[in-house]
Amino acid sequence: MKKLMGVLVLMMTIIFVNAQDFKKVQTSVIIGKFEAAKEEYDKAVAKKASMATSPEGYFWKARIYSGLDKDATLAGKYPTAYAELRAALGAYMTLDTSFAIAKENGQEPFFDVYMKSFKDGVAAFNVKNWKVAATSFDEAVIFSDIIFSRGWATSKQKFDTTSIIYAGYSNQNAANVDKANEQLHINKTAGYYKRLVDYKINTPELLDIYRYLLIQLIAKKDKTVFDNYLKVAQGAYPAETWVEYKNEYIEKNYTSDEKIKLFDDQAAANSLTEVEAQSYGDMFMSAKNAEGLTPEATQKFIIKAAEAYKKAYTINPTNFAAAFNVGISYYNQYTILDEKLSQNIKSLQTMNMNKPANTPKDPKKKAAFEITFKAQTDSIKKLNVSLDAPIKEHVDAAIEWIEKAYAVVKDKPKLTKAERNVASRSVDFLATLYSFKRDKARGKDQKASDAYDAKFIIYDNLHSKYQ
Repeated sequence: MKKLMGVLVLMMTIIFVNAQDFKKVQTSVIIGKFEAAKEEYDKAVAKKASMATSPEGYFWKARIYSGLDKDATLAGKYPTAYAELRAALGAYMTLDTSFAIAKENGQEPFFDVYMKSFKDGVAAFNVKNWKVAATSFDEAVIFSDIIFSRGWATSKQKFDTTSIIYAGYSNQNAANVDKANEQLHINKTAGYYKRLVDYKINTPELLDIYRYLLIQLIAKKDKTVFDNYLKVAQGAYPAETWVEYKNEYIEKNYTSDEKIKLFDDQAAANSLTEVEAQSYGDMFMSAKNAEGLTPEATQKFIIKAAEAYKKAYTINPTNFAAAFNVGISYYNQYTILDEKLSQNIKSLQTMNMNKPANTPKDPKKKAAFEITFKAQTDSIKKLNVSLDAPIKEHVDAAIEWIEKAYAVVKDKPKLTKAERNVASRSVDFLATLYSFKRDKARGKDQKASDAYDAKFIIYDNLHSKYQ
């Protein structure tokens, strides 16, 4: 303890002695005689060179050149005054981290650097010189943080919102990065915007800042952080639709199976919104196109897509896009089954074409061959028969849902681009589906075949209406 007290006494003695060495400098600064203060400073450091690199030496040098730079009659005489001020202040800040000397003797140099940085930033910003603007506003934020955090400003706000907004915009346009936010793995712009969001500043013009931060966080796989900022955004701007950001996070960061589980959990809890349900449908439809999927996996995603779109349509029966997509899901399932049927028919044809060449001449072997051949062909025929019912089921379901979509838009006097697109595609799909049903019924049920043909004609004639 005695040793510690000795060190403290020694430090206080040094500070006092240094202060005495710059007493004349201080007096000249107080009365605004900055050139005289420079002369006294030069005498002091010439007499004792170590004083130039002391905290007091750097502080008073900053005060002197701050005054010289602002004096219209002296600024021309000392053209490097601001550079001297900035260098001295930077050195001072590294030595007196508590800013005790500045607190006691004036904070003008800090305000000078802050205001010049801000002014230079605005000038560069206005001519879209983003790199210079970003550098200037970075500096403005550093010094405004010092000023506001230590209560030196008349305003009692926590930080300079304007400088941070400008710094964010400038760095965004300059595409700058920042290692200071590596814990979130976000860029420099997002680091500035995060400060505004953390403080829950939610003026109308800052809405895009919240959006930008969420977009940055979507690219990172930290659900806890993303969910936290999504919740903040929802609270700050409750009238805005934020679900699209949640859906995008899921789309980019969840596996297909994880998406299915999440959808099933929300569906079971009856917590799905229309937008969420439709987004899940889009995700599952997209997942079915992934490379290397087995037919079973493809079918699984198509079925899930239909389920999700049905949820959206149930919530909003005017959602023609959801209804149409349900129909397309069933259409896709039908085409998969129809392809299997076609492959089986081709297999039968190939077997029958090759049979004469493969038939053994020995009667016993020929009989055994015939039994085996018949078993093989019967197996394929049986499989084809088993496909008839699900094909019919999926064709009928596709027609049902596509007609629901078409019913929503068909009588509107003026269609949007999306409505026109659905109407056009609906009549084309319906014509195709009814022609399939017509051909299947032909020769078996002529009345049904004629009815399906009439439907085909109706939709086929509407083809050009929505072009």
